[in-house]
Amino acid sequence: MLITQTPLRISIAGGGTDLEAYYRHSGGAVLSSAIDKYVYVILNKRFDDKIYVSYSKKEIVDSVDEIQHELVREAMRIAGISKGVEIAIMADIPSSGSGLGSSSSLTVGLLNAFHVYQGEQVTAEQLAREACEIEIGRCGKPIGKQDQYIAAYGGLNFFEFLPTGEVRVTPIRLGPVKRHWGACMMLFFTDITRSADTILKEQNANTGNNRTDLDRIKALAFRARDAVVAGRFDEIGDILRENWNLKKELASGITRPEIDAMVAAAAQGGATGCKLCGAGGGGFLLTYCPRSEKSRLRQAMRGYREMPFFLERYGSKVNYNAEGYEWD
Repeated sequence: MLITQTPLRISIAGGGTDLEAYYRHSGGAVLSSAIDKYVYVILNKRFDDKIYVSYSKKEIVDSVDEIQHELVREAMRIAGISKGVEIAIMADIPSSGSGLGSSSSLTVGLLNAFHVYQGEQVTAEQLAREACEIEIGRCGKPIGKQDQYIAAYGGLNFFEFLPTGEVRVTPIRLGPVKRHWGACMMLFFTDITRSADTILKEQNANTGNNRTDLDRIKALAFRARDAVVAGRFDEIGDILRENWNLKKELASGITRPEIDAMVAAAAQGGATGCKLCGAGGGGFLLTYCPRSEKSRLRQAMRGYREMPFFLERYGSKVNYNAEGYEWD
């Protein structure tokens, strides 16, 4: 039996420029960080040849081709596992529609578990690349690449998505000050979960018309990187606010009256900036405020559920691996 633990993420600036429709033309950039909320995959060898998959449903099948959960199915195909395993999936937050990259974290966690089960120790780069192949290439999801890469690498990273398809990863090491800076960011749940596919399909289709806004969003990612490296942390509030104002213009459905009211409440409570995580439309609202204003912000947001978090140093990892006797 083995267990993998794979982090979720917050995207600070640049989201949307990791979509192929944009980066193939102009190159994209995103500043994002893993957080200490996780997707777990438990994998156990079975005595029989059947495949058991447990998530919100329970599947018991005889072959990989029969698996309905497409991420499990394709990850098993890539790793070369064909029979005799039991897989259980669980997460710290709603499994979809959170905006925190849970689907990509699951894909990376599955791949990590399957490769280790096969006796292979693969790199974060390989996990991220294979997760992109599954979600974007095989399953046809209209998503970008940032979620797979931050789930695999962990930490705080500046990602550059080159027109060639290559991803350049630059870790940002903050040391002890990271905890102080991370404490200035708070997550509040909109109580709305949604599929990002509709929003992202429209956003992809509108890339040509949105190119100027996307260029500005990419510039904000570079500005955020420079501000964090230089220790100008309070600049992140302004960057979140500007990013959100641009993001709302990329597709219909990214915001709605309930979300606008939530953003206004956060601003009145002392947040200097905020934006929805992920594609928009629901999920979690990321806010930034000086630590001295956190109590006032919590009071202003008392009608919403806060999810406390810390920035996470590590990407997908194996937490438990107990190798049993072979019987075949």
